[in-house]
Formats: sequence, C-alpha cells, structure tokens
Amino acid sequence: MVVAETPYSLVCVVTQTDADDLQALRDSLVSETESKLVDSNSFCFELHEQNAKDLRAMWNTRIRGLIAADEILQAIESAGSSTKDDSNEA
Repeated sequence: MVVAETPYSLVCVVTQTDADDLQALRDSLVSETESKLVDSNSFCFELHEQNAKDLRAMWNTRIRGLIAADEILQAIESAGSSTKDDSNEA
C-alpha cells in the first residue's frame, strides 16, 4: 500500500479466524479499496483523504460493505451452506 500525504488517514485491521470467511470479507472490498494480508487471520486497508468529512464517508462505505458481507456469511452458515461437505448425510 502507498502511504499518501494527506491530513486525514486511518488503518483498519479485520480479523477472522475462519480463512474462507476472511477471504470473503477481503473480497467484498475489492472494488472499493486495496487490502493486504497481515497474517493468516487478518487483513488491513488504509484510507487517506484531504478532509475529515470525506474520510468519514469512505469509512462508512467500507464498514457497511464489511457488515453486509459478514451478515451474508452468517446467514449462509446458519442455513447450512450447500458448499459444506454433505457427503456424510447419505
């Protein structure tokens, strides 16, 4: 990631113990911002803006996207995703 010289910046670190869920959360931001893996359970992204109002708007957009992705993942998991191995149910 490139560190821009702007008056307002933030770094967000997202941690998730499930590797597939972590990748899904990271993928949910792919059209919004660059992210990088911190370790096997975390990734981070940075925001840099010229004014606080714009930084807040960018933050809200990213966080809403992460919340929506997390809620979808929870719904899939609670419904018993078809991507899970159902071979033992025969």
